[in-house]
Amino acid sequence: MNTVKMNIAEILELIRDDLAAHHPKTVLLFGSAARYMQKLQKEKPKDFDVFYVASFTPVLSKSLPVKVDLHAYKEYEIIRIARSLRYSPRFLSRAKMYMQDTWHATLRSDIAACLLLGPAYQDYGFLQMENEETFRDYSIHEVIFGKTWWRSLQAWTQDYRGPKGLFFDKVLANDQFKPDFS
Repeated sequence: MNTVKMNIAEILELIRDDLAAHHPKTVLLFGSAARYMQKLQKEKPKDFDVFYVASFTPVLSKSLPVKVDLHAYKEYEIIRIARSLRYSPRFLSRAKMYMQDTWHATLRSDIAACLLLGPAYQDYGFLQMENEETFRDYSIHEVIFGKTWWRSLQAWTQDYRGPKGLFFDKVLANDQFKPDFS
């Protein structure tokens, strides 16, 4: 089994079924596979970048027909990033993430921030990786599991409140993310 013989929807179903057994809050597809699905890229993806949020990191099945790069986050990690984007001054939020990513030699916080903010990530000073062939916009994604939770977290993050908003939200005990399942 390989990507030539399977379509993207079948592969996503296998990935979703494999990860759903671990009870994630959300599972997103981003990177070249998401760009391909949204017809922003012509060539089929060579791998699948998967953003996964749950209480623990899963073990992927060895029988998946494609290379899957799993970007696993604990729920508290992604909410901490969302909270920083919502309440910290933008330059400070960006600096915190830059220091964290530099310390760990990853782009974890940047990827999470771009997915959370959507196209508005550029307003925060996030830069995307480019090469001669592609522009890698990490805000482009497909939700393959946990759409309601994810959209709720995105909306909460994108409602920028700043430090003054944090003060008033704390007074009203409304400064923590609470998913909206309505």
